[in-house]
Amino acid sequence: QSFVIQRGPTLPKPPCLIYCCVWRFRDRFCQEQLKEHFLSIIGLVSSASHHTKFVDKMDQNGGVIPGRVANGNGVAGSTNGHGPSKPQQPQAGDPDESLKWRVGLRNASGKFLTAEPFGFKLNASGASLKMRQTWVLVPDPEHPSTVCLKSHLNRFLSADKDGLVSCSSEEAGPETRFIIEYAGDGVQWALKSAQHGLYFSGEEDRVKCFSKAPVWWTCQLALHPQVHVKNLNRGRYLRLGSGEISADRVNPWGAESLITLMKRDGRVAIRASDGRYLARGGELLDRLDEAESLFSIQVHCGPCPGLAFKDSAGRFLTNIGATGTSKTKNQTVSKDELFVLEDSYPQIAVKAFNGRYASIKQGQDLNANQSDIDVTETYQLEFHAASGKWRFRTKDDKFWKLSTVGSGISATGDSRDQSTLFAMEYQPKGRVALKCSNGSYLSAKKLGAVNATGSEVKSEEQFQLVLLNRPIVVFRCDFGFVGIKNSRLECNLVSYDAFNLEVSDSGFYHIRGSEGFWCVQADGSISFKGERPEEFLLEFRSRSCVAIQASNGCYVRGEQNGTMRADADEIRAACLWEY
Repeated sequence: QSFVIQRGPTLPKPPCLIYCCVWRFRDRFCQEQLKEHFLSIIGLVSSASHHTKFVDKMDQNGGVIPGRVANGNGVAGSTNGHGPSKPQQPQAGDPDESLKWRVGLRNASGKFLTAEPFGFKLNASGASLKMRQTWVLVPDPEHPSTVCLKSHLNRFLSADKDGLVSCSSEEAGPETRFIIEYAGDGVQWALKSAQHGLYFSGEEDRVKCFSKAPVWWTCQLALHPQVHVKNLNRGRYLRLGSGEISADRVNPWGAESLITLMKRDGRVAIRASDGRYLARGGELLDRLDEAESLFSIQVHCGPCPGLAFKDSAGRFLTNIGATGTSKTKNQTVSKDELFVLEDSYPQIAVKAFNGRYASIKQGQDLNANQSDIDVTETYQLEFHAASGKWRFRTKDDKFWKLSTVGSGISATGDSRDQSTLFAMEYQPKGRVALKCSNGSYLSAKKLGAVNATGSEVKSEEQFQLVLLNRPIVVFRCDFGFVGIKNSRLECNLVSYDAFNLEVSDSGFYHIRGSEGFWCVQADGSISFKGERPEEFLLEFRSRSCVAIQASNGCYVRGEQNGTMRADADEIRAACLWEY
C-alpha cells in the first residue's frame, strides 16, 4: 500500500502533496516502522494546523521505495538512509555536520528522554536509544557557554520560568539555551536553564525544569561508533602510526584513519584500526584497561565547538609533538584538546578481471594495471541519494568522470559534474558492473586501459570492490547493534561487539570474533563460533548500509527479537546493515 497525505480543502486546489511513502508489509517490523514514521509526520502536520487525509493507492510492484519528503517548493528530496523511518542524513561535505552531536539522555532509572510525535509531548520512559530518543546538541555561537537540544522533529527543548518544559519551538531562543554541568566522574551531565538557573529533570511523564540542585543524566552518543576524529587546533585527523595514534593526516585516508569508539559504563575507549586501545599515556594496549583506556566525553562550545576526552585522572586528550602523538596532558581545555567526529565513508580498491587494481598512479587517467594497493588505488565510495548512483573520490578530492574527449575515465571531476555518477549493478559472486553517464559499462582491457565502451556485461565489465577501511567492523540495524549476548549473536542490543573483517583474494569476506567465525547453521541462523572461515559477500546499498549475502545464497536479515538468519531471497529493510 502507499499512502499520500494531502493538505485539506482549506488550501487552494490542487492540494499540495507533502509526503509520499511506499512500503511493503513483509513482517511486523515493517508495519511498526511505517506506523512510527506516519505518527512523526502527523505530528509535524498538526503543528501547522492543517487538516490531513489519507488517500489509498495500490503499489504496482510491491517493492521497497525510500520515503520522499517534499520541501517548501514542492521538490521532493530523498532520505539518505535505508528506510523511511530514518531521519534524513547529511550529505558528504556538510560543513555543519561535524559541529552537531547526536546523543541520548538517560536518567537515573535508566530511561531515555523521548520526544513523542503527537503534540510534541515529552517523557522519560524510552527503554532504548532509537529515533525518538535522539537529540542533537546545537552550539549557540552567540552564547558560547550554552547549548540547545533539538529533537528528531527539529523542535527545540525549552523551559519557562515556572519550570514547564516543552519541545515545540521551531527557533532557538533564550528559553531553549542550557548550560551543561558535569559530575565529578565526568560521566553524568546536568542541564541547567541558562535563562532561569534551574535544572532539568525527568521521570516517566513528569518532565520539568524546576530543581535547584543538579539532576544527573548519562549521555550516550547516538551515532555509529566507527568514525574519523580530527583535532581542531591542528586540523589533522587521528590515524594509527608506528606504535601510537598520531594526528598528522590532512585527509582521513586508508584503514589506519578508522577510529572505533567502544562504550563502557558511560565512557568510551578509543580503538585503533589494528584492534588495540589507546591508553592515556599514549601507548597502545592489546586489551581494554578501564583505568588507562576509558575516557568521558565533554561538550565544549564557544567559537570553536568540539568534544573533549577526559581520562580517569582528570586530564584531557591532546596531540603532542611533530607527529601529534595522542595522550592526555592538561587539566584544562583549550583548542588543542578539542576534537570533532566525522562519518567514516567506505574506502575501496577496484579489482578488474585481469587481477589488477584500478589506479591513478601514472597520472589522471584510470588504468587497471597495479598489483598492490596504495593511496593511488584507494577510492572513497559515496552514494548520491537523489539518483541512487555512486561516485568514486580520490585522495586529492577529485572524482572519476567520463572524459570529455573519447570514452576514457579520468580522475578530474567535481561533485557538480553528472558524468561522475555511476550506476552499480551487482553480478554473481559479488562482482559489479558500472554503467557510465553515456549508457555504456566500464570495461577493462588486458593491458589495463579502462574505458566506458561496454554494451553488455561480460568478464571485462565486471569488477570486484574490496572494502579497505573496515578491518574491524560494527554492524547496526533498525533494532539495535550486533553483539554477543546469552551465548548467541543478536542484533537488537544497546551495546555492541567489534568483529574482524577479512577479505580473501576471491572477493569473499570472513567475519571473525573472539570465539570464532560467523557461520550459517542448518536453520539459517548465524553462529559466531565457526571453526573455519565461511564466505560472505557485502553489497553496498546506500550511503552507510550493506547487504550481507551468505554462502547459501540468501541475505542475512535481522528480527526484532534479535535473531539473525540467512534466509532472505531478496533485499528488504531488515537485510540492511549500517557499518
